[in-house]
Amino acid sequence: MAREAKIYNKDNINYYNCDIRIADNLEHIYDARRDWVNGKYNYNKLLTKEEIFPLLEKNLVAIEGLEEINEEDLNNL
Repeated sequence: MAREAKIYNKDNINYYNCDIRIADNLEHIYDARRDWVNGKYNYNKLLTKEEIFPLLEKNLVAIEGLEEINEEDLNNL
């Protein structure tokens, strides 16, 4: 089954519902990925693709419908 991002459109702008987790140390990374593996997402930020790119530098980002993403995933949206 293909993963597909859930898109929210307002005023002809696409938004993605995101769960953003700090990735400043291994403990935070482990905690975030453990939550996500167990299906615990906190999608509480509606962001555009352009707003998500800079977040990937220091954070883990999950998008509703795609789960955890990287820059390549984001480029393909």
